[in-house]
Formats: sequence, C-alpha cells, structure tokens
Amino acid sequence: MLRSVLSLLGCAFCLCGSDLLIGRGAVRITPPAGTPMGGGFYIQISTGVHDDLYCKALAFADGALKAAIVSCDVESLHRPTVEAARALIDRRTGIPGRNVMLTATHSHSGPEMTPMVIDGATGEAGRLIREFHAGLPGKIAEAVRLAETNLVPTRVWTGAGHEDSVSFNRRFLLKNGNVQMNPGQVNPEIVRAMGPIDPSVSVVYFDTSDGKPLATAINFALHATTFGELDFSADYPGVLDARLGEAKGSEMLTLFTNGCAGNINQVDVSSRHHPFGPGESARVGTILAAAVLKTYKQMDGAGSGPLQVKSEIVSLPPLSYSDAEVKKAHEVVELSRKQELDFLDLVQANRILNVMETHGGKPIPAEVQVIAIGDRVAWVGLPGEAFVELGLAIKLASPFRLTLVSELANGMLDYLPDRKGYEEGGYEVTTARCAEGCGEALVDAARRLLVEIYPVKYPSGARAKGGMDGGTRR
Repeated sequence: MLRSVLSLLGCAFCLCGSDLLIGRGAVRITPPAGTPMGGGFYIQISTGVHDDLYCKALAFADGALKAAIVSCDVESLHRPTVEAARALIDRRTGIPGRNVMLTATHSHSGPEMTPMVIDGATGEAGRLIREFHAGLPGKIAEAVRLAETNLVPTRVWTGAGHEDSVSFNRRFLLKNGNVQMNPGQVNPEIVRAMGPIDPSVSVVYFDTSDGKPLATAINFALHATTFGELDFSADYPGVLDARLGEAKGSEMLTLFTNGCAGNINQVDVSSRHHPFGPGESARVGTILAAAVLKTYKQMDGAGSGPLQVKSEIVSLPPLSYSDAEVKKAHEVVELSRKQELDFLDLVQANRILNVMETHGGKPIPAEVQVIAIGDRVAWVGLPGEAFVELGLAIKLASPFRLTLVSELANGMLDYLPDRKGYEEGGYEVTTARCAEGCGEALVDAARRLLVEIYPVKYPSGARAKGGMDGGTRR
C-alpha cells in the first residue's frame, strides 16, 4: 500500500489506442486512542490502534475527462461529509468533485460515523470524534490530489475470482416462522438461510507496459466485522492489502470496495468456529488475498475504450411516523445515554429520528453513480447497506463484462433490503429508512446508467454480454 507521495513514473505508452492514465494516493486517517468507535448505537471508546486506517484514491484521466474512486477505512460516509469532500476536491484538484465516487470499506473497527451517536459523545471523547470528522473531508481531498499528481499511462486487466468459504447470508428462517439475523451458531431452531451470497472476487489490475504493478481494485461482498475488538483496525481489507503488498510490492495501491453485503457476514452458523478477533480478520483477509493472487493469472486485457462517468439522483419514499412516535424516540435515545436498552428499541428510535428530523419526512435523495472504462469494466456506487440480491441483479443486467457494485458509496441510507426482505422483517428492515421497493428503484437506476454509458450499442433485441458473476472470459 502507498505510505507516502508517489514519484512520477518515467514511462509513456498506450494500450490498444487507449490514452488512459491512472494515479494513486493514500492518506493515513487513524484517530488517536480514546476516540469513539463505530459499528453500534452506543458510545464505544477505542483503547488503541492495531493497524492504521487509510483513505485511498485511484484517479483516472482520459483526455480532458478525469474521475476518481476513493475508499476509506470507516464504517460509512454520510452525505454531508461527501459533499464537503467533493467541494474541496473541486477547489484543490482538476478532478470535478461530482466525478469522484466516495466509498467506505465498512470497517466496524473504525471511528464512529453516525451523527446521532456522535451527538451523545461528551468530554475528551466528544472532542476527538468531532475533530476527526472536521478533518476527514480535507484528508479525502488530499488523497485525490496526490492521485492526480501521480497520473501515469497504464494497462488495464480484469478478472473475477470465486471464494465462497468466508461469507454467509446472515438472515435465517427459524422453526417458529420468524426471520432473524445471526440466530446463534449451531442453533437447532434454524431451518435455512433466507438468501444467497455473492462469491465473486472482482479484480481490476493496473500495471505499466513493462509489467510494474500500479494498483489493484477489488470488490467483494462481506461485512467488515471480523476484527471485533476495541482497537482501531481496517479489518480484513487491511490484511488483504498487506498480503497483496507482500506479493506485488508495497508501492502497489490496493483499493477495496465492499460489495452489496447488507445481509452478508462472516458468521458460519453450522460451525462452532469463533468468527471474531484479529485471528479471524487475518484468516479472512488472507483467503481473499489468495483468491486475488489466483485471479491475477487468469485476467484479460481490458482493451480500448473511453473513460465515462454518469450519476443520477433517485428520490426514495421514506417511512412515516407520528409526532408521538418522534417524541418517544427522543426519550429512548436520551435514556440510552444513561443505561443500556433493548437493542431493537434503540434501532427503531434512531430510524424514526433519522427519517423525521434528518430528512424531515420528505423523499430521500439517493445518488447512483457509474464509472466505466471502455466496454469491459464498470463500477456502480449505491448509498447504504444494500442486500446482496440487489447487487446480483445489477450484475446480471449489466452489459459490461465485469461490474463492481459498491455499497456505502456517496452517502449512507442505512439498510437497503429487497422487497422480499421487507416481507420477512428482521433487524435490517427495522433499521431501514426507506419504504419497500427503494432497493429495486436503485437497481433500475443503475441498470439505466450502465446501458446508457455502455460504448457499444446493440441492435434492438440483441443480448448484451455479462452474467451474474460479472466474470470475464477465461
């Protein structure tokens, strides 16, 4: 991984007529011990640093058009942070802020990111977390600036590996007819999982004409909840970075984006294996690194084609609550700062206040963004923790050979279940801000953008290339 400003590489070439340049930048964003950690609805104070957190940027330039993808080792990026970072990118770089996809790896071992939880942080912990958030947009912009100053010609390679041993659908039907998240390992009441996983390990690799590694972009659908301690950690994406750095060299940038993992985590309910801790983070990250290393040997050149960027704001209908429900929600949140409450009661209270006060009960704007290179590879950004079924639907509909669908991009709308999930209920539905059908509305928007941006137009009735795994030719 990049640890400092990279020097400009002295080479010049093009691939199949393409003038694509890429640049790499990384900025350390690790907060000090004592800063509240994310991933919950209560203030949790960090006790130390296991491994550093980074904001990484991969910049693209094709003629006059520039774009970038950013990945931050945090649980989420809320819209005010996205807007502030894009404004700074506009001022400090030649890359339009609107052309930058800002994503979070979803590490639950990063700093607290939820505004309503931060509001309850007092004393030194409150000062530290507010200081972190005040500085984060500038650090994101600096990573993009470094990437832009490091633009060099590149070759592009794509591939999709397969790994189905570390991720599990976490929603289960129980014998009593209820659907529950993580109902316990070796629980005899479990009937079956309520959905699939996405085993595709999507890889886009960039190198120089003489084969020097520049960057690897990876997308995989799995909650970053393996570390599970009170020290800051990038979780398994950090291990993935370290293992690939050992194989390809520390100057290669590894940029990880999380796939649609709203209902996917690392807990195998059929096993008694403990699914948390530094050892589990190391295990999962190493297994994924092995999948990437195998994929390197099977990749195809991406060929020629333009860089393209397109986005759409989708207006999502919110849920609705009465004044009495809002008042009760305030009471629950205030009480939670003094004592521990029932988890789902606290989740429901936070959702009510999010919908009615943050958004004023009005339709919620959600950005869907696509960045594509030629006709072979496209990144799709969705805001929120999308169910895996939604990501698979986008991949299936995409005309691109490899489509990397990244959740938690350009904002945080909490969980985005599919229609089936709303019917089933459970934790993710209790947390969702948007009404039933919003996930499918985002899928429809992503499909439209992918078709519009695809550089090869098919005759009416012809079938575009692509498949559910988003794989490339072998």
